[in-house]
Amino acid sequence: HFMLRIHRVLAHCVAPPALRGFGGFAAMSGDKAIPLSLQVTAEQEGTADVGIVGIGVMGSNLALNLLGKGFTVAIWNLELEVSEKFISDHSQTFAEGKVIGSATYEDFARLLRPPRKCLILVTAGKATDMVIENLMRVFSKDDIIVDTGNAHFKDQSRRAEQVEAKGLRFLGMGISGGAEGARKGPAFFPGGTPSVWEDIRPIVEAAAAKASDGRPCVTMNGRGGAGSCVKMYHNAGEYAVLQIWAEAVATLRGVGLGGDKLRQVLESWKARGKLDSYMLDLTCEVATMKDAEENDGSYLLEKTADMIGSKGTGLWSVQVAMDVGCPVPSLAAAVLARQMSMTRPERLANQGLVGDLVQSELVQLEGLELDKFVEDLYWAVYLSIIASYAQMFQSLRIVDQEFKLDITPNLPRIISTFRAGCILQGALLEPMTKAFEADPNIPNLLCAFMEELKVGMPAFRSTMAKLAMAGEPTTVMQASLGYLATMTRGTMKAGQVVSLQRDVFGRHGFKRLKADGQATEELHHAEWPDMIP
Repeated sequence: HFMLRIHRVLAHCVAPPALRGFGGFAAMSGDKAIPLSLQVTAEQEGTADVGIVGIGVMGSNLALNLLGKGFTVAIWNLELEVSEKFISDHSQTFAEGKVIGSATYEDFARLLRPPRKCLILVTAGKATDMVIENLMRVFSKDDIIVDTGNAHFKDQSRRAEQVEAKGLRFLGMGISGGAEGARKGPAFFPGGTPSVWEDIRPIVEAAAAKASDGRPCVTMNGRGGAGSCVKMYHNAGEYAVLQIWAEAVATLRGVGLGGDKLRQVLESWKARGKLDSYMLDLTCEVATMKDAEENDGSYLLEKTADMIGSKGTGLWSVQVAMDVGCPVPSLAAAVLARQMSMTRPERLANQGLVGDLVQSELVQLEGLELDKFVEDLYWAVYLSIIASYAQMFQSLRIVDQEFKLDITPNLPRIISTFRAGCILQGALLEPMTKAFEADPNIPNLLCAFMEELKVGMPAFRSTMAKLAMAGEPTTVMQASLGYLATMTRGTMKAGQVVSLQRDVFGRHGFKRLKADGQATEELHHAEWPDMIP
């Protein structure tokens, strides 16, 4: 079976020119008989509105979404039996000839109506590059290749240049909403060749989630890898906000709330309106899910290993933000929280040796004292989420300046596409959209939440002071407080110290403050005594 897979992978790879026509590549494609449903007929040629390569969980659900919207869909999958089964399972549901497939890339191209449009839903990385190479081999001028994977935006910019050099067009299009979103309507984040959008827009808009006003949750994000850049920072924001809600739940459990009582607190916050969101809804479910396997009335939360997986997009986002000089402490803390969660064996060993010297548990609270603590925690969560989104959107603006992706002019429309079919969906998106519409040059999104900062900062500081003394670490909330306190401070006294420290040991120079409070352009040096380490 393994060798058969290798043969079939090679059969669909691009053969070097010197080998084309030799027995190896051609003969191997015939190792297995082509199922009747994948044999392309003359009547099927040019009938498919869109093609999908990769009929896994996401690909099959997106194909069903498009079929349900009335499009004719052509499919291609490495495992022929997967394509055959998909057609067999769904050909009766939709009109005859609406779902069709092929065994080779050549036949796949024959099925598609020019200009051909193909969505790639395979594992990000080398597999995607292999598919793109094969499509470029069989596609014609102005045909459109769309990669929907969680790719680094630099890779998508490279692919756009590669595809455009061949006379074809490229779109890197992130998808939010998971498998269920792909089936029922996700949010899409397209970016690439500008002329692509009008050709593929009817298909993508039909498949997209619809906001409450009926508008599809998709807009052209920009050129090159813009769509994947937006999806990267979308994911980084998701990391941070999920972690904030997790820290809130851990804190509430620490003061004695659990199960239904904990959920009641979360739902009371949701009822206040501004924190109403998909991620809060997820958290409510997590807080009260019973352990069906044990079936003893216990909560699944108590039986879950504290090890958080990740796909890498959050880390990429933090790395790029730091490369371009954009501080993102909340996003970075969320990535670090996941990394620390995966060091469970080390944590257990450390706990056994020094845990008693470090740990301190929260005291369980009741009555008015508990009510006050819960109210203060509400504001800590609220402002932590604002700080995280501020970092996310600030990163997009600065990365756009550096890489010329044309994201910034589209930012209000991009935020509006998060309103449905998207993990970031929530009530706070509306004031964020309005903030960028009202002032595209707003220094930082924080400046649009003056009233919330005025009301909530004392409670935020009080909560973090209590949690610094006891309880489970709240790394993203602490980082968010640090961000708010630092990015709204005109002069950082610690920064003055380090600037001079560097001049002492390395003669790196420092900028002086002028009478008007601005820093000098030129560097200065002080006469320090010789200090040899």
